[in-house]
Amino acid sequence: MSESHEIEQHVESGGEEPPGDASPRAPQGRFAALRAALQSEAVQRWTPMSLFVGGFGIDAWTLGREVDLRALGLVCVYVLLIPLCFAVLGRATHEKWLKGASLALHFALGALFSALVVLYFRSAGQFITMLIVMVLFGIMVWNEFSSRARRQFELLWGIYGVSAVMLLNFLLPYALGSVRAVWFYISLAVGMGWVLGVRRLLGARGWRTSVPTLGFALVLGVLYPLGLIPPVPLVQEGAVVGLNFEKTEGRYQVLGERPTLLERVGLRERVVARADGEPVTVVVAVSAPLRAVANLEHRWRRRTDEGWVTTDTIPITIRGGRDEGWRFYSRKQNIPDGLWRVETALKGGAVLGYETFEVRAISEEERAALELQPRAL
Repeated sequence: MSESHEIEQHVESGGEEPPGDASPRAPQGRFAALRAALQSEAVQRWTPMSLFVGGFGIDAWTLGREVDLRALGLVCVYVLLIPLCFAVLGRATHEKWLKGASLALHFALGALFSALVVLYFRSAGQFITMLIVMVLFGIMVWNEFSSRARRQFELLWGIYGVSAVMLLNFLLPYALGSVRAVWFYISLAVGMGWVLGVRRLLGARGWRTSVPTLGFALVLGVLYPLGLIPPVPLVQEGAVVGLNFEKTEGRYQVLGERPTLLERVGLRERVVARADGEPVTVVVAVSAPLRAVANLEHRWRRRTDEGWVTTDTIPITIRGGRDEGWRFYSRKQNIPDGLWRVETALKGGAVLGYETFEVRAISEEERAALELQPRAL
């Protein structure tokens, strides 16, 4: 596909204008004001971006509740819909077809992009991953207000290629029920093959639209063994930290103080006040594909003048298939005061997520006066 189409709005009149009146006729009828508003330049300019945000929100709501085959199947529909939109934009000549394909393309890209945010951010709060997705989002927003149609076309293809590769990084291990590194690299190859194959099928020419996909896949291949890419499809569903661990009615429970407003919004680390010799427990729930077995570990790390120092590593083996996630815990006795971080990670590999908290020793009298609330998974 060597060129794209710019969509322009044309106002046609059924008859000739009266002599001396060159202004267009105002819409007539009950909904004249509404039609005039929808045809305004501002609405036409913001509609594609609104469709992108709408697709983003719908998919975030769907996948944000639960990652299952039905939700992932819907995302795959978007992956197939986007090339169809590209085909219409490259070959159609009728204005309505071009406009409809453009709006559908932006909606589907928004939904696909939202899937990446949910799938990757649920797995880990990784700075590298967040940076990648935010850069993609920034490119998409800039693209909406770019005046060069050719540049828009290249960017849209690039965003689709990168998104498809990242999605396959999740889908292939999920479908096979395995988190082995080999499937990550196979998914990279499949993703690149899919995008290049679709471009060839649609008759696209030139190499510029392939560069983002190939370059991004190469970057992912380098960052993955360094532990800088979250080990999807493993997902950390939740974590709690506190005192007095016990298993009650099938739930893993600890006790902790009511978090302050600053702690809730993440502007301050949660404080765990403990009496002398009282252990601190961290409970985590991690979901994995059905039949998948993964070797994980809890890394207890303390903040020092030299940075984060690992003091203990607790190995854990989980098995996938449980809707609420595979729950496990580790605890530390006689833990010193200070800032602590407990990371849930692949054994010797990438981090799924972590809990950061401050430990503070208090007297027995102060401990007895604490108002503790249950936190459970």
